[in-house]
Amino acid sequence: MVWNRFACCLVALSLFSAVGVGRAAVAPLTPAKKVEQGSEPAASREEFHLAMAKLLKDEGFLDKNNTFKKGTKMHRLFESYLRETLSDPVVIDFFYTSLKDNADHVTDYDAFGKALAGDYAVRGLTRLPEHDFQELLRVMNAMAGKLPERDCAGMLRPGSNFDYHWLELLPLEDAQLYLRLTKKALVAEISRSPRLPANTKEQTAVAYQALFAEMKRRLSPEKLEQFGKIWGQPEVAEDADLCWGYRVLLTGILDLPAEPRRWMLREYSNLLRPRE
Repeated sequence: MVWNRFACCLVALSLFSAVGVGRAAVAPLTPAKKVEQGSEPAASREEFHLAMAKLLKDEGFLDKNNTFKKGTKMHRLFESYLRETLSDPVVIDFFYTSLKDNADHVTDYDAFGKALAGDYAVRGLTRLPEHDFQELLRVMNAMAGKLPERDCAGMLRPGSNFDYHWLELLPLEDAQLYLRLTKKALVAEISRSPRLPANTKEQTAVAYQALFAEMKRRLSPEKLEQFGKIWGQPEVAEDADLCWGYRVLLTGILDLPAEPRRWMLREYSNLLRPRE
């Protein structure tokens, strides 16, 4: 089915990179200290917790790892995100165990921590509750509507990096929600929270039928054909077309009636689900 094919493609292109929790984008930073090969990050788990607590009292460390200009609302919001993430015992234990287990072959723990947390946050998207997953799509749709077409399309293409400064385009409450869901996805993956259940075949069929009907309702035959071509070969689509197609798709999903929308969200989550 062409709709199944296009949905798989969309998930891979948009949520893995556009959501901003790619390998280099999401990670709460590990202590900015180079660790020599073969050494351990701390003598004990307790000392590691104490070291992290000490860093969170260091304004220089927090400012250095803050994306935003000091004194702005986003700077304060991002600092709160850093403090909340790096003070979570689940996150600290995860970093301690991971760093210790890899001490024999990792020399740059800062880069290692970023990559590890980014990977876990991406994987954790499929562990978000349905409402959170829906809210994530809503925020990404709002962001896509404010970005220049080049950036909007760029965040959907393979190998792209999310720019945290894009959050400044959003209302503060949406930027805060984005960061909260980022952290929640990371913790959910670390904690192995349950993933969303898969649809039945009948639910999946109904979801795609409802989505197709919604696209037909809102698009002219010419635009519907254009939409199909974009997601048939998104890699060759022009920036303006790809960004338009992304927004039309997300708006269509979010505007579905409650039950088909719920099943469509489950379908997306299932398509994102990593191999165990």
